[in-house]
Amino acid sequence: MRQTEGRFQTPHYPQSYPSDMDCTWEIEAPLGYLIRLDFTSLFIEEHRTCKYDYVVVYDGKGPDKVEMGRFCGSEVPPQLQGSSNIMSITMRSDSSMELEGFSAQFSTFQVPEGYIHLDGGNNKYDGIIKMMSNGHWGGICAKHWTNKDAMVVCRQLGFSGPALATRVDVSRQNTSQTVPYINCKGDEMVLQDCNIKRIGKCTSNEVAAVICQVMESCAALKNAGILKSGVFTIDPDGVDGGVDPFPVECDMVSDPATGHDSEDRIRVSPCEDAGCYSRTIHYNQASLDQLKALTETTKYCKQYVSLECRHIRFLKQHWGWWVSRDGRKINSWGGASTDSGKCACGENGNCALGLSTCNCDANDGVWRQDKGYLTDKAILPVREVRFGDTRDAPVEMAFYKIGPLHCYGQSSRVSVLESCAALKKAGFQESRRYVIDPDGIGRGVSPFEVFCDMTSDQSTGITIVSHDSERRTRVAPCEDPGCYRKEIKYEAELNQLNALTSISESCEQHVKLDCRHIRFIQAGWGWWTSWDGRRMFYWGGASPDSGRCACGMTGSCSVPGMLCNCDTNDHIWRTDEGILGDKSSLPIRAVNFGDTKGAPLEMAFYTIGKLICKGQAGR
Repeated sequence: MRQTEGRFQTPHYPQSYPSDMDCTWEIEAPLGYLIRLDFTSLFIEEHRTCKYDYVVVYDGKGPDKVEMGRFCGSEVPPQLQGSSNIMSITMRSDSSMELEGFSAQFSTFQVPEGYIHLDGGNNKYDGIIKMMSNGHWGGICAKHWTNKDAMVVCRQLGFSGPALATRVDVSRQNTSQTVPYINCKGDEMVLQDCNIKRIGKCTSNEVAAVICQVMESCAALKNAGILKSGVFTIDPDGVDGGVDPFPVECDMVSDPATGHDSEDRIRVSPCEDAGCYSRTIHYNQASLDQLKALTETTKYCKQYVSLECRHIRFLKQHWGWWVSRDGRKINSWGGASTDSGKCACGENGNCALGLSTCNCDANDGVWRQDKGYLTDKAILPVREVRFGDTRDAPVEMAFYKIGPLHCYGQSSRVSVLESCAALKKAGFQESRRYVIDPDGIGRGVSPFEVFCDMTSDQSTGITIVSHDSERRTRVAPCEDPGCYRKEIKYEAELNQLNALTSISESCEQHVKLDCRHIRFIQAGWGWWTSWDGRRMFYWGGASPDSGRCACGMTGSCSVPGMLCNCDTNDHIWRTDEGILGDKSSLPIRAVNFGDTKGAPLEMAFYTIGKLICKGQAGR
C-alpha cells in the first residue's frame, strides 16, 4: 500500500478469517515520512504467548525488519509508530478456531527536524540514537556524551526515570554521524533545546547511545509499567551510586533471576576430607557487590539448592557447607533457617532414618536428596559450595545444583500503616508502591504491598490492588449456566483485602461484559462471587441483590423489559458495565458465565477492574 493513509482488515472481516491463513500487508510511505498504525478492532484466538493465531507488526520489511509487537486475543494494541518509511503486518492462523480477525488504519507524517529514535538495542528502552538533522538520519558524536544528555533523549522519547549514557564503536559499521556535538543541562524537554553544533567533524569512532528507565530492580521496572520480559539494565544504588549498572533478565510474569555458571547438575569430584571439593559461583555480568546492592533494594530474594547423595556425610559433622556473598561459612541448606545445622527435612522433622539434620547425613547405600530455597537475603547469593567424603566412587557419590538468584518486590523504607489514606495523612505524598497492614502490625493478617495514588484526590490517599484478570478476556465456549468460571488472583490474600475494605471509607471495582447472543443475569446464566463465596446476581451500576445491570436500574436497556443488555440474546454486540460499590462483598472472588458454546455467533468478553479503596472508615 503506497499511500499516505488507509484502512485494511483480515479477509471476510467482520466474519471469521480463513483457517491456515498467512497474509502480509506492506505499507510504504514516501521517503522522509514515518507510519503510525492503529488497530480499531481485534478478535483473534487467545493464547498467553500468541502461539496459534496471531498478528505481528514489523518496522521495515525483508530480512532486516524488526518486530514491534505480536498480538492475539481481544485487547486492542496501543498505537504503533515505526522508525522507517516501511511497515509490515503479518497475520497467521492455524486450523482450530477462527474468529473475526482485525481491522486497522494507518497514517503517515513527515519526519521533523530533530526527530529521534533508538536503533539496535535489546528493547525499546535502549539503543543508538538516530536523529533527523538537515534532512538526513544519522548518529550523534559520543566524545562529550553525558548522562544529562541521555536524560533529555529519554524524556523526548516519552520515558521517565533515570537514564544512562552509553557509547557504541561504529568504526566497522556503516553509520554516519550527522551531529558532531550536543551539550544539555539535563532539564530540557527535547534535544533541540540543547546546545547543538551541526557543523564540524567528530574525532571519535563512537556514537551516542542510551539506556532509558535504569531502575534499581526488575520490580521497580514493573511498577513503572514495563510488563514485557527481557534483558534490562538495572542499577540498585542509583545511576550516580557506587556500583556500576549491570544487565539482568527480567521475568515480568514470574520472578526475575540472575544466572551463573553453575546452574547445571554437577558431580562432586572424588575427595575425602571435609570441604575438600570447592566450586566458586560466577554470576552473569554482575559482581557480588552489585548483587548485594540488588538484594538490599528488593523485598525478597531466594536461591534454590539441591544435593543428591549416596554414602556421604554432610552438615551433621561439618563435611559440607556453602559460603555467603561476604565469605561466611553457612552451616544450613535450602528450606532451613540460617546456620541451624539443618536441611529442610531437619527443619520439618521428616528426614530419613529419623535423622535430625539432613537426608545426606545417612551415609548409607541409598540415593537420597536434600533440596529447597535459601531465603536469607542478607547473605545471598551463594558465593561458593564445599563438599567432601566422596573419594570411594562409585559407592560414595554426590551431585549438586545451584539455581539462579531470584529477587522480587521493592523493600519498604517507610512506616507500615493501615492504608494509603493513613500514609497520606501521615505526610507521604509520592504515588508509588507501599506496604500496608490494615489491622495493624502483629495482629491478624500479614502486611502486604499495594499501589498508593496520592495525587488524584487531594483529600485522601487511594489504595489500588491489582490482579491477574484485568485484561479484556474471552469467555471460553460452554453451554450451561455458569459453566465458565474464572477465579481472580489478587496480589494479596482475600482475608487481607477484606481487612482493607473494612477499615476503608469506600471501595469499588469496575466490571464490564461485552456480549453477543448470550443470556446473563436476568436469565440466571451469569453471576459473580463475593470475597466470602456468596453468589451475586447483579452487575456493575446496579443495587445489590437487584437482579439487574446498570441499564435495568435506569430503564435504558437496549430492549424494553430487559434488566441487562446482555440478556437480549440476539446477534448484536452489546455491553453491560458499571461500578460495584458494596465494600462488604468486595473484592470479586470469581466470575461465572455461560451460553457461549455456539461460537463465533455466541461470544462474550469480560473485564474486571482493580480494587480501589479510599478514605478511613468512621473518620
